[in-house]
Amino acid sequence: MKSDRKRIKGTSLVEMRGVKIDGYSDDRWHPIVKGIDLTLKRGEVLGLIGESGAGKSTLGLAAMGYTKPGCRISGGSIAFDGVDLVKASPQFLREFWGSRVTYVAQSASASFNPAHHLMDQVVEAAVNHGIMKQAEAEADARDLFKRLQLPNPDTIGNRYPHQVSGGQLQRAMTAMAMSSRPDLIVFDEPTTALDVTTQVEVLAAMRRIVEEFDTAAIYITHDLAVVAQMAHRIMVLRYGNLVEEADTRNMLKNPTQDYTKTLWAVRKLEKKESVNDDIVLRVNAIDATYSGAAKVLDNVTVNIPRAAPLRLWASQDPANRRWPAPSPGFFRSARARSPSTASRCRPAFRTATARRCRRSK
Repeated sequence: MKSDRKRIKGTSLVEMRGVKIDGYSDDRWHPIVKGIDLTLKRGEVLGLIGESGAGKSTLGLAAMGYTKPGCRISGGSIAFDGVDLVKASPQFLREFWGSRVTYVAQSASASFNPAHHLMDQVVEAAVNHGIMKQAEAEADARDLFKRLQLPNPDTIGNRYPHQVSGGQLQRAMTAMAMSSRPDLIVFDEPTTALDVTTQVEVLAAMRRIVEEFDTAAIYITHDLAVVAQMAHRIMVLRYGNLVEEADTRNMLKNPTQDYTKTLWAVRKLEKKESVNDDIVLRVNAIDATYSGAAKVLDNVTVNIPRAAPLRLWASQDPANRRWPAPSPGFFRSARARSPSTASRCRPAFRTATARRCRRSK
């Protein structure tokens, strides 16, 4: 669905009025979102924050005219650039999704098909919607990889999903979402599974790419630090209701509702570090290689005290992120050819990877 519309930053894109969404369980419909108004402008990032079950993801998906199976939009209107998505036909929505609106999921590893190269999946929407030709889409994808600061942007698209780190895969998914130059991207807690260092890099890349193309975005999260970094404006939800709404600076500095103040207070809690010399596991000078071609552990020493959590994170040096090409037959046990079959082949990939990772002698 080609579009030559000129984007004017600050103009209204999404207008949701009195939106009600129900979920079906125990043989009846239950209210999930209870009459919420939402306005989103072009070039704006709106943060939706709240505890689990608040209705954040349900509301974010509704802005795309979509509800998960077992849910329904039972009231209100959702106007996207003047089109009421509640009344839109299935044919319109099929052309609309993936071209004018895109979605970045929480788990990038579960969203990519493990049997196909990253490049094939990143350009798929842009090519299928007739926005770009294959060669143009691939050149654009390499440019997006560079903008998102992925290592080796000219060749990383030739890798399979398991051959990149979690942070790199999340950025590749952002490139996929940007490939069709949508008017709106919905980010659904995309950095939850990442360590803090990688999270900061990925968030900065996401914010930068959204601003460069004047794309509107809805960022769904329960993490205050994340929403403070990403959003221009914040809406706090609880039990399907709007608790409070304000621009990010005012919301963080001077929340007015008791529930919002409680969320902010919890974030400020700090735990004192304790010293524990009761070591229960020692790992000394471990080296490991992947297929004998790339070093993944280099002289690693770890001491783990009793009853103390240990957090591990990967080096951010792109030089340490090289992976060898898979050998013939590596994907023998994984024959997926479409996203619907991806989940059945994923365990085989983990097994194959584990067999090929060994200690260096």
